[in-house]
Amino acid sequence: MDVLRLATLLPELPRERTRLLDNLGRVRREVGPITMELSDALADHMNIRRGEVHEVVSFYSFLQVPTDAVRVCTGPVCDCFGARELLASTPGAIEVACLGHCDLAPAMTRGDEIVPQVTHATNDGPAVGLGAGDITLAEYEARGGVSLLREPPSLERVVDELKASGLTGYGGAGFPTGLKWEAVAREPGPRYVIVNADEGEPGTIKDRYVMELRPHLMVEATVLAMRVLGATEGWVYLREEYATARARLQQAIGEFRSAGLLDGLSLELVVGAGAYIAGEETAMLESMEGRRAMPRLKPPFPSQVGYLGRPTLIQNVETLAHIPAILRNGGEWWSALGTREAKGTRLWSVTGAVAKPGCHEAPNGITTRELVDEHAGGFTAEVGCVVPGGAASGILPPSALDAPLTRDGLQEYGAGPGSAGVQVFPASYSPLRLLAETMRFFAEESCQKCTPCRIGNRALHHVAEELEHGRPAMTREKVDEWLLAMEKTSICGLGQASPFPVRGAMQHWPELFEPLEAAVS
Repeated sequence: MDVLRLATLLPELPRERTRLLDNLGRVRREVGPITMELSDALADHMNIRRGEVHEVVSFYSFLQVPTDAVRVCTGPVCDCFGARELLASTPGAIEVACLGHCDLAPAMTRGDEIVPQVTHATNDGPAVGLGAGDITLAEYEARGGVSLLREPPSLERVVDELKASGLTGYGGAGFPTGLKWEAVAREPGPRYVIVNADEGEPGTIKDRYVMELRPHLMVEATVLAMRVLGATEGWVYLREEYATARARLQQAIGEFRSAGLLDGLSLELVVGAGAYIAGEETAMLESMEGRRAMPRLKPPFPSQVGYLGRPTLIQNVETLAHIPAILRNGGEWWSALGTREAKGTRLWSVTGAVAKPGCHEAPNGITTRELVDEHAGGFTAEVGCVVPGGAASGILPPSALDAPLTRDGLQEYGAGPGSAGVQVFPASYSPLRLLAETMRFFAEESCQKCTPCRIGNRALHHVAEELEHGRPAMTREKVDEWLLAMEKTSICGLGQASPFPVRGAMQHWPELFEPLEAAVS
């Protein structure tokens, strides 16, 4: 029966290899979970080897899940707040590593419905202004929006203002934005623009807030990038779990198109299928080109050889959201918004043991204690440990609450601000449990391409779980060997950064790792 339903759908599906993920997603939504029969039929329609389509289907976890499935997140914050009990008490529920709604922990979805329902409560910061969302393009334009598209600034001015602002990539890598735009502009056309909206690291929810509350702001910045860089084609690669953001973006893009603001341009959504690794920029390119989301070796970088081998600007959602304010008010203005010699503001995802979990715009250079007390309603329990910037940024003790959330401020703790996903865990939640759940996430989300990451994250997850029960799984020397091998030889940031939580836990809670010293190999 599924194949019969597919037969009526197939004539509508494009045959280009780059549309494979889109086609699979549509088949899943309109026909059902992707079975071998459905996969083979789609492969034949698109003239792709059946085995290659099977590879893609097996790689993305959600393609074989019904669209109305109940999913329970068991990421670290959700685990801390009772996700295992929720999973056990919900018949037929599927366990997933992260749903991107850590502010609602423990988070659960029924199809596209979020349980509990999202209620936004956030501040109206000076640059992104989440506190006053835009429902329509008319509302956005009444607040000064789209003026940059009416009279686009020159490339030279954009690059100069971005450099003066000090804005860096807010996806976690921190590469200077002005230099990235300049690098893409130097390459011969055609060029492409891609928005990385696939944030999937536990504790990181800021891009979701932008897309749900201020989608027009992000679309304006994207269209501006396309016009300034001479790119006629652009895409937004959006994680599958963000159903509300998907609807808001589709509405906003449609409004821009109807208003003539996309004349001569193509801007489309590409919806992922449940793979955290697709947030790595080169893995995302592989996914968009119809393959498994496995990172490429760099160099060359996407600014030189990106989508379909052409120069490509890949920018994180939040990074783009700051650009209109920078260009309207000047790079120096934005830079001065920071504190303690840091530049600008950013959106902080604050979750865990705080009174008002959510996304808050605050200066760079702020401390965790200031962030929670001034924006997130204060702490709700004695603090046991803190994650300063997403799962890969490190696990820190309560003494880090007063350290500035900058690279320099967190240097002594062996951590960094990462994606600004601040997670606060109560003293009742063991650092070893947090480490075990963090490493479980990395082990499950590894693309399996390189051996150090594939085996290393599994091994470190096993070590943390065994230590919870007082059983050393390997020697400290062997653990250190694994950490070094992963950092130095993994292909992408997942394997290179996942040792940070382990190193942080060993540095700040050495007594928990004493059994490793006595272990015999």
